[in-house]
Amino acid sequence: MVPTTENKPDRTEKLVSLTYALTTTRIGYTRAQLRDMVDDYAGLSDEAFERKFERDKETLRNLGVVIVDGKGRGEPSWDAGDPERRYRVLPGEYPLPALELDATQAAVLGLAARVVAGGGLGRQAARAAERLGLGAELGEPAFSAVIDTEAEQLEPLIRHVALGNPIKFTYRTADGRTEPRAVMPWGLGHRHGHWYLAAGDTRRDGERLFRLDRIQGTVAQLSPKAEDYVPQAYGRPERFSMAEALDRLEASLPSRVARLLVPEGAGGSLAARASARVHTAAGVELEVSYRDDASLAHEVAAEGARVLAPRSLADEVAGQLALAEETHRGEAPAFKLATRRGGRVAAEATVSRALDLVAFVVQRGAPTPLEVMERFSLSRDELDAELTRLRNCGVPNGLHDELLDVEWDDDAVTIANAQALAEPINLNLAEASALLIGLDAMSSAPEGGYSPEALEAIGAVASRLRGLRPELADFEHVLAVRASSRERAGLAARLAGAVEERRLVELDYAGSSTPGIRVIEPIRLLDVGARSYVQAWCRTRQAPRTFRLDRIVGARVLDERFPVDTERAAAVRGAVLTPSDGDAEATLAWAPAWNDRALAHSPLRVGKAGDRVATQIRVRDSSYLVRLAASAAGDVEVLAPPALREATHRALLARLTAARADASAEPESAATVENAGGDC
Repeated sequence: MVPTTENKPDRTEKLVSLTYALTTTRIGYTRAQLRDMVDDYAGLSDEAFERKFERDKETLRNLGVVIVDGKGRGEPSWDAGDPERRYRVLPGEYPLPALELDATQAAVLGLAARVVAGGGLGRQAARAAERLGLGAELGEPAFSAVIDTEAEQLEPLIRHVALGNPIKFTYRTADGRTEPRAVMPWGLGHRHGHWYLAAGDTRRDGERLFRLDRIQGTVAQLSPKAEDYVPQAYGRPERFSMAEALDRLEASLPSRVARLLVPEGAGGSLAARASARVHTAAGVELEVSYRDDASLAHEVAAEGARVLAPRSLADEVAGQLALAEETHRGEAPAFKLATRRGGRVAAEATVSRALDLVAFVVQRGAPTPLEVMERFSLSRDELDAELTRLRNCGVPNGLHDELLDVEWDDDAVTIANAQALAEPINLNLAEASALLIGLDAMSSAPEGGYSPEALEAIGAVASRLRGLRPELADFEHVLAVRASSRERAGLAARLAGAVEERRLVELDYAGSSTPGIRVIEPIRLLDVGARSYVQAWCRTRQAPRTFRLDRIVGARVLDERFPVDTERAAAVRGAVLTPSDGDAEATLAWAPAWNDRALAHSPLRVGKAGDRVATQIRVRDSSYLVRLAASAAGDVEVLAPPALREATHRALLARLTAARADASAEPESAATVENAGGDC
């Protein structure tokens, strides 16, 4: 029959019904049978049916539903042209195997789910944690991390890496050029706040690393018939290690030394990593090792440091500030913002929740509506809608006893005839990968971040997760996450030890607005993106404070211990790193090379300003905008409000005047060093 608007099922209902039908059949269904059974396939041409049927199968596979033929063989071995080929789901392949976790292992897995942030894999991790019934009863560790998984290419790339699919995409290089790439994906890793894809690249004839935030548009799987198909010779080498690929991202050894001048207590990350500091009447002279003028100039411009030597660096800083100042002259260009919308929820999410709800109700027997609402964060109206939809699920167009028997009132919810779906569905590839990302981030914590018992549990749980699905078997080698705090491992380890022993720490801090000596009660080390922080109760300010590790000039662990104060510790942990509702709103325009940074600022609204992305963000004070604009060399522009734009321009002009004076001063030659670095 031809479906009408009234009886045509939504996609979630269709996919739940397909799952139920394929799980309850003993011999399977042919393509023709499924086409006749499912109302959504009625009236379609052969070509349209094939497209829709393949899309539905792909969605089920992404959910973790393993489809086999009548003899239990997976799809790669099928003859796609055989009209008598039957489709089914083996009952033993559907449910989530028991992980048999002890208390510590369950706790570290619960913590791992909290590490993964973002709307994509973050939702997958949360869903997996709910299905596994996880909590975080390990106690709050000395180290925590937040790994952003918002990149839209990350989830599909996990699938391509796992399955070894050749892919193509458009890539923006570091100098702003865009190029087509055809590669064989090898692994995914996170370091320095960025996600990287390691792959065999036909264009460069070898291994290359690609930053995901520079991939333009979508990632497409290549067909064997495509002209740019990647041969298997570019496949993942047998001994490939994504962790080793990330380690090769270490910056090359610095070969030059800059002499800089900053006000007493200022200089930020420059002061923190200086190899020498000399206090003078004019301020503090710093010696900072670096590799090239352009990279260091961005940081010098942002911190407002003066360049004493070399002349080439002073010229570079002046040039970058000139671009930033010129961009902010006069009136701002026109821009238009739109309200940011969350978009439509993916079918995988709604189907997964529906299947989880069925398993929850069947296992509980007859839970109350309130229990179901609390378990799935539903309102009563939303629960009624979910249960009404499930009442229409079962074998498509099946008999009465082939449909789910769903009943509910104010006292109980029951679902009969659903034994095939009574166990929670196995974790899909994305859900398991999300938890593995969290575990790997935890395992890379600085020394002292977790107890030896917790680290052992992290390794054991990761091994069990990799055993859930065949495609996860070698993820130990192809997925890697590195904690940002490892870049300052010595300092991080000392602070982690102080957290565990509850010892006071005296900081020499080169903060942007509160520099100087601070005595703190350290509560937690925290990684967020490329930044590492110590969250503490500041005795100097008598308030919660968060300190960037790369701005700590020195840290001395004191003998004095501080007492346990749960309220104070909770206040420290609850202190947010992002601006609050009371902060100023500013609209900025970002050049294409800065698009990833634009979205990382959690914009309230997004729009356009000419050919640039425009975003409205919250900022604590205008000094942050000055640092951002100065470091961007004209690629970031403050558009509104006019007062903030004018204040930013005045500050940039003052910095430019000083930089030009430095560039015209008597030149001094740059020193050359064998190997220089910061003191902590």
